[in-house]
Amino acid sequence: MTSMLPIIEELADAADNSARARWLLEVPLAVIIRDPVTIHRLLSAAGFHEGLAYFAAEIAALSATRGRDGLAPNTIRMTREYARIGIQVIARGALEGKVCA
Repeated sequence: MTSMLPIIEELADAADNSARARWLLEVPLAVIIRDPVTIHRLLSAAGFHEGLAYFAAEIAALSATRGRDGLAPNTIRMTREYARIGIQVIARGALEGKVCA
């Protein structure tokens, strides 16, 4: 038996980077906040550098001091969105028959 949440085990069991990318896009943000060390370790072990970049951008956005408008600074938001676009492309790879290892 493992101490990981079942949803984290899905990341651990992901077959390729496309599956890892889909997991990153779909996982509740509360899980990212709850288990950042485990998630980082799993992404690192897989050598999923794009996933690590997206993960870091998401953590930065979740941790940023927000302005009067309730939003993180533009630099944080733009970094997050660019990283998200990259992850979306990788996630779609498997759906289009292009598996990203």
